[in-house]
Amino acid sequence: MRQRTLYFLLFVLASPAAAQDSTITLWTREVLNSARLKEQRTIYVATPEGYRTEKTKRYPVLILLDAEDRPQFNLALANVAFLANRGAIPNLIVVGIPNGKDRTHDLTPVATGARAKNFPTAGGVGVFSDFLVDEVMALVRSKYRTLPTTILAGHSFGGLVALEVAANKPGAFSGVIAMSPSLWWNDSSGVVGYSDALAKAAKGERVFVTSGGLEGDIDRPTRRFSQRLDSLKPALIAFGHQRYPEDSHNMTPAPSLVHGLRFVFEPISVAKLPISMLGPGTDSAMTMNAYLESKRRYSMGARSLSLDDRFPEMSTNELGYGVLQLLKNPALAVWFFRQNVDLYPESANAYDSLGDGLLAKGDTTAAIAQFKRAVEIAARTKDPVLSESQRKLKALEANQAKGKGQ
Repeated sequence: MRQRTLYFLLFVLASPAAAQDSTITLWTREVLNSARLKEQRTIYVATPEGYRTEKTKRYPVLILLDAEDRPQFNLALANVAFLANRGAIPNLIVVGIPNGKDRTHDLTPVATGARAKNFPTAGGVGVFSDFLVDEVMALVRSKYRTLPTTILAGHSFGGLVALEVAANKPGAFSGVIAMSPSLWWNDSSGVVGYSDALAKAAKGERVFVTSGGLEGDIDRPTRRFSQRLDSLKPALIAFGHQRYPEDSHNMTPAPSLVHGLRFVFEPISVAKLPISMLGPGTDSAMTMNAYLESKRRYSMGARSLSLDDRFPEMSTNELGYGVLQLLKNPALAVWFFRQNVDLYPESANAYDSLGDGLLAKGDTTAAIAQFKRAVEIAARTKDPVLSESQRKLKALEANQAKGKGQ
């Protein structure tokens, strides 16, 4: 029964209250004794709503640096929840990395020239990146249900770390979001060094870089870096750059993470698939063709990100209800709902929706069987569709009993 979006005039947006709840639960602390950093470090891990009830589902991971900046970290959690709720990105496990004793040491390459005098403790980024890849991810993967897809996001020196890892550990992350990276470091040598390394990368990843128009020494080298990388036309790197003309350094993290995540997950963006282009005048044949092409493109994009390549349940679900309610074609709606049952056999919602379709088609006996299956699964998984399926089942069985008694 769960309906979320009906595309444009044919498939009208449902209210946020009706949308699937994907808010992030409170994060928890994990402590690890780092052999790389030779110190004990604490990280924060936030899992999506539903993580505890969907016992087998696995999730991509976002690693966010500077997590001791509580407003920024909390905003990141809220933005991830919002984007996932709207279907722009999948639900994510978010891992926050608070800074250690010396942030400058951990987040910078060795300082050269005049910078060496100003930053005498710099140079620990190599060890710190090993800590992220070899220790943090090992811990997260051992304790949480993760997919291989992992994104690294950092701001300022953290953005410099992101580019350092993208350039020197190609393929370690599926996506890298460098928010206002400190490319002024070492006389902006990273403009050439990082762009050349990325252009020659032997493994594909998606790299997104941002800068603010009020950042001066960060904005200028970041634009040069972006222009140079664009001109090199890397074969395996998907690259994006966004500039915020009115933003200062402290403000760029807010839009940067949202745009960066949308860029990383662009290959599976339902909003850019043919089903999102359906509008007035759409008929059953056009709807079917749009669905099949969308399914093909989504599967290809998902595989490129090492994600589940099944077409999203809710997208098919809302398409089925659109066909049922607006095209008045219950037979086609049933076909869509059966697609979900085949792809998501443990989803109570899939059986509940199929029951609705069969009922509209006039097959009450088959509808009752689907509602029974929905109730069985929902009771076991604590799915909120339980009460709705029970209500429908009770009404249909009462009608059947009444009919037999007459």
